[in-house]
Amino acid sequence: MVLLARRSHSFPVRKAHTPVMSQHLRRTALAACGAAALLGLTSCSSGAANSSAAPASASAPAASASSSGASSATPIPGPAAGTDGLPTGTKLNGMLLPATDVPQKLRLDPSSPKTTGDAFNPPTSPSAAPASQVCNMLNGAGWINASGIGYASFAQNDYMDDAQDMFAQELDAFRGNDAATAMANLKQAITKCHTFTITQGGQSYTATITPKPLPGVGDEALEAVITSPSFTGGSTLVAARVGNIVATTYDNDQNNTGTAGVALTKALVKNVPATH
Repeated sequence: MVLLARRSHSFPVRKAHTPVMSQHLRRTALAACGAAALLGLTSCSSGAANSSAAPASASAPAASASSSGASSATPIPGPAAGTDGLPTGTKLNGMLLPATDVPQKLRLDPSSPKTTGDAFNPPTSPSAAPASQVCNMLNGAGWINASGIGYASFAQNDYMDDAQDMFAQELDAFRGNDAATAMANLKQAITKCHTFTITQGGQSYTATITPKPLPGVGDEALEAVITSPSFTGGSTLVAARVGNIVATTYDNDQNNTGTAGVALTKALVKNVPATH
């Protein structure tokens, strides 16, 4: 499977890029908290689909919360609200697997490293996206966006080869119970998207996403495999929660179904300290 654009919406984008199965597919994945409601998912919490990102080598400036229209009794939370004990994007970036732990055939995509730097994203309101987009959001790097839950901080990067095989890794830190809610919403989205349609160049292709049990990884974890009879290989998605941090990976391989992604995610989770 191969390429799809990460995300575009009315709020600042986290990044644009990503992949799917063997032949070159490219499309836009929309992030949405409202998608959770449209799919019948249980909840959208204080943060919705998320906002700004900085390159991994730079810190994002702190976002300012406008108090316009707010009463003195109900101040708008600032970016740091609810972030006690959470790592910044800079710290999360240091937890990502280094190049030496990634299969040698893959090289770091120089445009892929992104973090929220030393600042936190402020809590945001839900932002709806069509339910029809949620399945496509699962099919590429940044697939945690399908949860519809906003992060406080994050870090990510991608490794690719010339054949469009790819390993993408991401760590997101969440406020309150949002990490557990994000995991629950991802599980429900995967179940509802068991069979979905990929469209490229006016042609439609059927893909299947199959959940698999993944016990003993972090506090909870899930695995899913995307395949299509129209494409070679496939993709493995893994999400694992450690306290308030969710690690997500996307392993796309044209020779198998991205089976290396599970072991790589287990190694990534070992770098993540528990946060509560």
